[in-house]
Amino acid sequence: MTNHPHHSIPPVLPPANYYSVMVIDDMLQNRILLGKFLKAAGYIIHEATNGIEALDLMLKQHLRPDLIVTDIEMPGMDGITLIEQVRCLDNPISKIPIIAASGNATDEMQRQAINAGTDRFMTKPFDLVSLRKEIASLLKSRRRPGLSDPIKATQPTNRLDAELKQLKQS
Repeated sequence: MTNHPHHSIPPVLPPANYYSVMVIDDMLQNRILLGKFLKAAGYIIHEATNGIEALDLMLKQHLRPDLIVTDIEMPGMDGITLIEQVRCLDNPISKIPIIAASGNATDEMQRQAINAGTDRFMTKPFDLVSLRKEIASLLKSRRRPGLSDPIKATQPTNRLDAELKQLKQS
């Protein structure tokens, strides 16, 4: 007797669980919502309440997220200052892709974020499908042959390609 897989089970897209995203926002409910959404997409989530806490996690606790999503308007250290600080570092953290966002976005704020070195600027509330596309696109563009990080260099290259293809169809 031959074993056949059950055909009513739909194929499942492997999660993008090789990647971690740091979510930086002073509002707990925003971190929870974004964290749940990204966890459901397969990402590992790290949280920080402002730029000071985020830099502490990355520099003192050696946390190396694959991508950062940061709010702009936060107490302590705002998103623009955080982006400037990250981009000025003399270590691999400076190359981490960053998505900056604000619910009170202005053209000037967007210009400041871009000048500081953000890779993408989005307005909140997020269009979650667009956010997933941006994250997958930034992570895919970050992959390059000969990466110095052996973990990243051995990751399957088709996971983000498959996710991008699926997102484009939706």
